[in-house]
Amino acid sequence: MNDTHLEDLMAASVEHLESEFYSKKFCFSYSSLNKLLWNPAVFYQMYVIGLKEEKLDSHLVQGKVIHALLLEETKFNDQFIISPDTLPNGNLRTVVDRVFAHYTANKDSYAAIGVTGLNQLSNEILDAMKEINYHQSLKTDQQRLDKVLVNEAFNYWNFLMLKGNKTLIDQETYDFCKGAVDIVKANPKICKLIACAQTEFDNLEVYNEVTLEVGIPSKPYGLKGIIDNVVINHDEKVIYINDLKTSSKDLKDWPESLEFYSYWLQAAIYVTLVTMHHAALVDRGYDVKFHFVVIDRTFQTYAFPVSEPTLSGWIDRLRESLDIADWHYINKSYELPYQFAQGLVTL
Repeated sequence: MNDTHLEDLMAASVEHLESEFYSKKFCFSYSSLNKLLWNPAVFYQMYVIGLKEEKLDSHLVQGKVIHALLLEETKFNDQFIISPDTLPNGNLRTVVDRVFAHYTANKDSYAAIGVTGLNQLSNEILDAMKEINYHQSLKTDQQRLDKVLVNEAFNYWNFLMLKGNKTLIDQETYDFCKGAVDIVKANPKICKLIACAQTEFDNLEVYNEVTLEVGIPSKPYGLKGIIDNVVINHDEKVIYINDLKTSSKDLKDWPESLEFYSYWLQAAIYVTLVTMHHAALVDRGYDVKFHFVVIDRTFQTYAFPVSEPTLSGWIDRLRESLDIADWHYINKSYELPYQFAQGLVTL
């Protein structure tokens, strides 16, 4: 295959992926809209042609663990699994990992013949050992298998079978996050705000990790988001939107972090989603109030209220951002950020 033909195939593939993206109504999340504004080329790679890079940095893992323990503790075990104290390392772990990856890729075939245990995969173990030249100096296959079929490897295999798609965390991370959650729960103001101690006598509706999606009038796309905590207080006639954040800095630095990471955009999107979703309550006079509940690096916790003028300004900025998204989306232009593509930047 010559280079020209290969380039034609790649171009056709990209064209197909782009056509598929535009055939469905896209909904911007905070993350995708922020990426489009910051670096349209990254947005194009991740969302238009679907080359997403799945990775979760340690601070993001901590944030997710704290979210789960604080807002949906009953579902924690469905999302996370704590690593055993001792795991095999070196070549033994590599062999088990390779055998497990092969087993997972062919799980249906193995299930059909009743294969689930590591000791039933001798040929696969021997192949993996040969690939990394592990104990190849031994004279027999049984001697090689005896080096792998040990309690440590069996325990690790059982752990991998149990883990599935759950996120792996260590005990130290769990203890850190549990400590942060305990401090939040001990704060009566924040606990009341997010309704973590709600009783049947409270005239509240509480929604945690709620997924909302709405269309936008006159726009060819919509908005979506997963909102940490929504509390509808019918006695006060207030809808509280609370977004939980962990920070590696101090509380005093939060306003700077908010602007740097464009969290104002997230707040504006969430308020728009909730206001449209609960339009009937808003029409009846319910107010919408937004708080960033921030846990800093020393576990200091504070719920930052967002004033009405500030929130109004953020929503205006959201409208401006959506106008820029219009230009990129409609013109299928993802090479440069809008202000550079339009030649609006001067020194």
